[in-house]
Amino acid sequence: MVKQNFNHVHREELMKHCVALLAIPAVLAAAVAGWSEGAPVQLTPKIVSVSLFKNGLGYVIREGDLPKGEQEVLIGDLPAPAHGTFWVSSPTDGTTLKELVAFEQESTQAVPAVSVMEVLDANVGKVVELRVSEKETLRGTLLAIPSNRPVEPAPPVAMRSWSGYSAYAPPTEGASLALLKTASGIVALNKGSIQQVSIDGGEMQTTVERRKRAVALQLRATNLTGKGRVRIQYLAKGITWAPSCAIDITDAKTARLMAKAEIINELEDLTQVPVHFITGYPNLQFADVIDPIALHGDLATFLSNLANPPQPGQHRGGRGVVAQQGGAFNTPASMEDMFTVFPAAAYEGQTREELFFYEQKGVTLRKGERGYYPLYTLDVPYEHVYEWKIGNTLNQSPADNKPEDVWHSIRLSNTGSIPWTTAPATVTQRDEILGQDLVYYTSPGSKTTVRITQAVDIRAEQAEYEVDRKRNAANFNGYSYDLVEVRGTLKAANYKNKDITLSITKTTDGEVIRTAPEARVEITARGLKQVNPNCILSWELPIKARDKIEIEYSYKLYVRS
Repeated sequence: MVKQNFNHVHREELMKHCVALLAIPAVLAAAVAGWSEGAPVQLTPKIVSVSLFKNGLGYVIREGDLPKGEQEVLIGDLPAPAHGTFWVSSPTDGTTLKELVAFEQESTQAVPAVSVMEVLDANVGKVVELRVSEKETLRGTLLAIPSNRPVEPAPPVAMRSWSGYSAYAPPTEGASLALLKTASGIVALNKGSIQQVSIDGGEMQTTVERRKRAVALQLRATNLTGKGRVRIQYLAKGITWAPSCAIDITDAKTARLMAKAEIINELEDLTQVPVHFITGYPNLQFADVIDPIALHGDLATFLSNLANPPQPGQHRGGRGVVAQQGGAFNTPASMEDMFTVFPAAAYEGQTREELFFYEQKGVTLRKGERGYYPLYTLDVPYEHVYEWKIGNTLNQSPADNKPEDVWHSIRLSNTGSIPWTTAPATVTQRDEILGQDLVYYTSPGSKTTVRITQAVDIRAEQAEYEVDRKRNAANFNGYSYDLVEVRGTLKAANYKNKDITLSITKTTDGEVIRTAPEARVEITARGLKQVNPNCILSWELPIKARDKIEIEYSYKLYVRS
């Protein structure tokens, strides 16, 4: 049972005080009911669509029917929207939305009693028997159970949340008193001494009323057709999706790529709602700035947040799945029944500008629940590749030497029409798990590489030697530099019983003089202000079973004398 109280003022008074909307709740509460003499119609717009980002944000669309004529509509229990994303409109002709005001609404709510003290509170005025010890029971009429006494006035609306109970709990002086009228007079008891409560000749009340303060919206609208609808759209925190993939490589040339989405819903209940899973890197500049309509913070706080929003890119996602999912919402993939629940056909989504939307229709998920939804299954070509990545070793000391790592990976080709989103990927073969890594965003027509495990049967060694030095060969910025020539060797041995392809990348500083076999040399833009250029050398070489390869290269660079 919700009890509402509205005062009445003229519309002109509302406009005078609108500047103080965030900071003066008393004026706001008086203004919102000034449109009509009758009570406003309660409206709860239903969620008709939600689009999920990977960082805990959801874009929600709600719709509800408007009564015919000139109406005041009361809307409540909406999450706090991100600034600039809250919009109220009507998708129907003949409907005009004239005004919307947010205010703080106080109501009472019946909740189950969960303690002896709450049972006492719910049964004030009744004849009760109170057991205060093993040998003593008092009988009489329960007169009062005083509440805690605040020691400071309640805070302004700036401290309260968009919905639910107040986010602010002022300091209080604890109440420990229970007043009981007995045959011999009024007795004051310590509530903590009461062990048991029973009702004499009546039914015990087991629910208690609690006051609730929440933000509500009052909408003034004109509906001429009788079929008017109101639409509310906003971006809010509390819901996300976590993708993951399974890659089965039982077939020697074709991999089965399966993807799923898991919804983490801490926002609100969803009932038969179409959900769109968004992949890409959106720019959400004001995602951490709460819209003024939520009455969350005073004017100074809002202006401060508006002037100092999060830096661009903070909500754009990133190459890592943790960055895209906000860290706290990143969940590992589950392998249970993964290969039997996916549909046989690939799922077709929609591309809008730089984002891609996977759609899941008819999602029913309560607040606090988690959902599992297949996205697509694709058969794609792949190849095994062994990767040896060598960093820049010029600044390493002898103590930094460590064994070389060669990774067994698979290179997948996206031959379909939909992109693959960044997600954890579990690789299996004949129902056995081989490893787990990340599969990165892959556009149609491109390729991606997924690591499986370290290749223990592939041994790799590298070595570099100084073979020539010309003292004081050049002067840069007032410093003398030697010109040093370095020769390096790379050796790899294949101890497997099958042929492999080894992909090698080597990063270094300097000018490459010679490579054998010939390497692909890329001069990067890193360190353009440095004396030496930065280069990446790459080879992709076949190695027969039980065979070895050797690579030689040389380069020269300037070293400060």
